[in-house]
Amino acid sequence: MKFSAPLGFTTVVPFLALCATQNTAVKVSSSAIPWVKIDGQLNRISAGSSTNVWGVAANDEIFRYTGDDSNPWVQIPGALTDIGAGADGTVWGVSSIGDIWRYTGDEGFPWVKINGQLNRISVGSSTNIPGALTDIGAGADGTVWGVSSIGDIWRYTGDEGFPWVKINGQLDQISVGSSTSVWGVAPNDEIFRYTGDDSSPWVQIPGALTDTGAGADGTVWGVSSIGEIWRWIGD
Repeated sequence: MKFSAPLGFTTVVPFLALCATQNTAVKVSSSAIPWVKIDGQLNRISAGSSTNVWGVAANDEIFRYTGDDSNPWVQIPGALTDIGAGADGTVWGVSSIGDIWRYTGDEGFPWVKINGQLNRISVGSSTNIPGALTDIGAGADGTVWGVSSIGDIWRYTGDEGFPWVKINGQLDQISVGSSTSVWGVAPNDEIFRYTGDDSSPWVQIPGALTDTGAGADGTVWGVSSIGEIWRWIGD
């Protein structure tokens, strides 16, 4: 069985692989799965750190991870379609009509509305909150990556003129915890992690997800196309 990868990607064996060869099926052992499934159903997820993980469900309900896998989620008042959690505990979100909200933690309604309109949001820390491109990921150390509407991958350099450098590959979604923790999802739900080497920037990770959340401390969570929630337990 041979797996091919697009330019800039390195492929490793997926966690579930079926190959039909003369009525023979080959299946990778489940022991190779580097993810643990967490109870619940979410559409979007963001992880600032192992203690700051937030998600949004299909009906726009907001949930925060409790730290207890046996009872993992507590619902937070409000309604959002995307959410960004920072390493320092900062949380921002956007609603279905593009309104921007910052979490305050106050009793009652714990959000304050911020002027502006966004479709997506990503939070690295309280001072690094960009909103642009089709998808964007901001790390706690100031690292920012983005994905365009055609899947091109860009890393922010801050240089004058055009402050972005294009990185080989094609992704639908990207998440950044730091300069060394960058994860993305390709159009076919394949998962990729940045290698740190722009000449061969991506290695494929076993699994299939539609959204990932990477924290500054190396924490990574994801959700699948059917809303299942997974936490990375690999290296």
